[in-house]
Amino acid sequence: MGFKIRNQNIEEGGEKYLVFSRGISVIIPFYNAGKTLLETCESLINQKKTKDLKIEVILVDNNSTDASVNIAKGFSMIYPETFRYILCEAQGVSNARNYGISHATCEYIMFLDADDTYSETTLQDVYTFFKKNNREIDIVFFSRFFMYVDNEGNKTYKSHPRNKFFKETGLYEENKNNYMSYFMTLNIAIKNDNLNKFDVNVPYGEDMLFISSILGRNNKIGFVASAHYNYRFSEYSTINKFQSPVYSADLILDNMTKQFAPYIENGLEVPKQVQSIALNEIVWRYESLSNKLFPYHLSKEKYRKWEIRLRDLLRLIDDEIILDYSTMDFFHRMSLFLMKEERLKVAVFDNIDFRKNGVKFYQEENFETVISDFKIVDNKLVLYAFLKMKLAELVNINVFASVNGLEIELSTWESISGRYRKREISNLFPAYKFEFDLGELNLENKIEIYFYYKINGKTFNIKKYYNIKNRILDINDKIFDFDDSSAVLAESTVYDIRIQWLKNFHFILSKLSKNESFEDYEDKTVHSLKNIKDLRDYAISVIDNARNVWLYVDNFNTIDNAFFQYMNDCKKDDEIERYYIYHKDFLYLGKYMMDQKIDMTGMKFVQYGSGEHRKLMVRTSVILASYNEYFATVVPFSRKEMIGLTDVLRFKYIYLQHGVLHAKAPQTYDVERTYIDKIVISSDYEREVFTKELHYDDSSLLQVGMSRFDMPINKENKVNRILFAPSWRDNFVGDLNKFDENGNRSIDIELFIHSQYYKSLTKIISSKSLNKFLESNKLDLDIKLHPIFSGAMEILQPLIEGKKNIHILEEQTVDSANYLIFVTDFSSFVFDAVANKTPIVYYELDRDEFLAGNHSYREFYLGFEFGDVVDNVADFMEKLQKIIQNNYQVESKYLEKMNSFYNFPEHPCEALYQELMAMEESYD
Repeated sequence: MGFKIRNQNIEEGGEKYLVFSRGISVIIPFYNAGKTLLETCESLINQKKTKDLKIEVILVDNNSTDASVNIAKGFSMIYPETFRYILCEAQGVSNARNYGISHATCEYIMFLDADDTYSETTLQDVYTFFKKNNREIDIVFFSRFFMYVDNEGNKTYKSHPRNKFFKETGLYEENKNNYMSYFMTLNIAIKNDNLNKFDVNVPYGEDMLFISSILGRNNKIGFVASAHYNYRFSEYSTINKFQSPVYSADLILDNMTKQFAPYIENGLEVPKQVQSIALNEIVWRYESLSNKLFPYHLSKEKYRKWEIRLRDLLRLIDDEIILDYSTMDFFHRMSLFLMKEERLKVAVFDNIDFRKNGVKFYQEENFETVISDFKIVDNKLVLYAFLKMKLAELVNINVFASVNGLEIELSTWESISGRYRKREISNLFPAYKFEFDLGELNLENKIEIYFYYKINGKTFNIKKYYNIKNRILDINDKIFDFDDSSAVLAESTVYDIRIQWLKNFHFILSKLSKNESFEDYEDKTVHSLKNIKDLRDYAISVIDNARNVWLYVDNFNTIDNAFFQYMNDCKKDDEIERYYIYHKDFLYLGKYMMDQKIDMTGMKFVQYGSGEHRKLMVRTSVILASYNEYFATVVPFSRKEMIGLTDVLRFKYIYLQHGVLHAKAPQTYDVERTYIDKIVISSDYEREVFTKELHYDDSSLLQVGMSRFDMPINKENKVNRILFAPSWRDNFVGDLNKFDENGNRSIDIELFIHSQYYKSLTKIISSKSLNKFLESNKLDLDIKLHPIFSGAMEILQPLIEGKKNIHILEEQTVDSANYLIFVTDFSSFVFDAVANKTPIVYYELDRDEFLAGNHSYREFYLGFEFGDVVDNVADFMEKLQKIIQNNYQVESKYLEKMNSFYNFPEHPCEALYQELMAMEESYD
């Protein structure tokens, strides 16, 4: 039955209850939503419904000062039977929603944000379903879609990934559906029973608390597939702020505590659906590529307290809720499960059983192994691999290779791929390296190799293989299951050596005669695609010529170590052909050479990826590159093409670096991830990092110093200027290989201007005291942002208008040696100032956000600074004043560190040249 009476007390059997009008009240809180509120209201006007369905739209003004007030009042005047305008003076979206709830007169309540919309039949479809199933459920939810709006107002819609878990309209029993109610946000409808209120003291996650309180009443929920909540995904929201653990770490644990409290306080088990929706906040943060969960910015003591608190909350969540969490990767589920820090046991039988309280919850049987690199270098077959195993943290694993029946134990370390789909370590994957000297092969013998593991003395064979980077065989990105067969799965011939990979995961190595090798080469050429066939034919035509080509390459629009080394080497008379590879527009490089008055006589330039570049690669023995972006800046072939040219390409990739590696970014530089053959270093400290932390052989390191350190420094060119060169930040930078029409990197401007990085930068620029300080000391401050920020110059340049002594530089290349003082936050650019003995100040723009993970790295290998550290303008001026009083000389305690840091020859360019020539002789 329906009553058109608001808040009338009805007595039935001595019990009083409230009744409301038949229909739905839609509550829309708004604050300065002038740009979007009209569209939101129109989506309600355009609802397709039956005449007897009452829709009440309550527009709750939360003290707006823009046009949204007039829009709301206008709808209430034009459509008084549908829209009501009310003012909620208590600020905050929860206050506004609660105020709307208190004014709602219909039997069901729905919520819509002032920048979102409903699909045309949402209200009718939800109402019909809810009314039909009213006695069985307390809440109905419906599909979510992301609504993308471009600058012209055109809209595209993308289904939320979780829509796939609920495809059909119906009733769902939580215990039969893996408790997946975490799918909900405010895409819900609820009963208007005066029991539901938002927690006004929660600045984030209030919707989850609200929903949890309703879910806990009933094991059933309703879902309407045809109704769509369209969530606008184009504007910056304050919610973005709470994605950082700097602002959310305690809050998310507080919210979980509140979700569980009503049950714990009354000695009840927390309903599983409430456990699930609470866990979701942890899950999506944990699954994020960049850290959104762990408060790494805290001290060790505070971090451990936070960690224990998380552990205790996770212990209130049933194991099956975590282990069966549908939207979470299974490896990550196991990692989260281990955070409970509960006692687990391992039993080794034919498989490995993992048990808790005597009950098996997981069994390892495949021993999936990933080949992270498979190559031939310096006449050695080299393989890097790791065991991709769940819960490897709980067992002691020994790795062995069998070489013609001889058992060899291999040393292991924690694979960088343990940062599984994340930048932080999630799982322990034991990594290992195998190396075989191909000089041991002759025409009479063959070598058979395979790998296996021992756990508690029991041998386990590999049942599954996956190849990430196989430079010899065409089996990349493929999974192979064990087949007890010696049939050949894949084979190739390189350097007169035939490599065969059998279906039983054994490798067979054999040496071919010259005739056999040539026949194999011809056969492979005939069956190649035309672009590869042409290069292979070209390789045969120049086979009698020495491999006498060296290529030098820097990054896009950058002049770096490769160019400086090229200037040194191109003058040599040694029968080596040398080419500098440039990217896209040649004008930048040409302008630099003209400005620096560089003699271009004898220089040869080739565009990256051109036909000439591809042909040169066939004759190339050395590539020198200052950036480790192999296929983007160094090699003009795809990975597939590389396999087709395995027996043609024989170059060594020399990584010059573009700075001293000080940041812990193993996901970029670990030996498993790169194609590097040799690395140029400048210090003993780097040798320690590359060998101990990144697992390179000592023989891979050329300690000759960066080529740009060989450029003459004219101290007379010093100017009365300070150079401030902070590093970039990953969280508001998009794809590093995408550019706009002006050749600038694309960045998320909204995230950028809301970041602590930008706010601190504006404080520096707008500081009257700093401007006065610079003027009184006759100094200028040049701010040189990373080239990645070139796309943000339109919003940065206006900041310095009217500032005589502060400048934002737009040129790509700046010589720090010309400045009196060098300032940075975490940039490796600081090591140029160390080499030049320039006074250094570290100005940390966003220390907490940085340490919490707003960048691709957050830790450093180096355990000390070369200058004082500040994080505000007042301290900055104090440190500058100290340097000025010291006549712009480096303070003795820092000078001592600078003097002892580097260890390389007097002339790096010539030292590297001699190393490379020695390699050429060895190659011949």
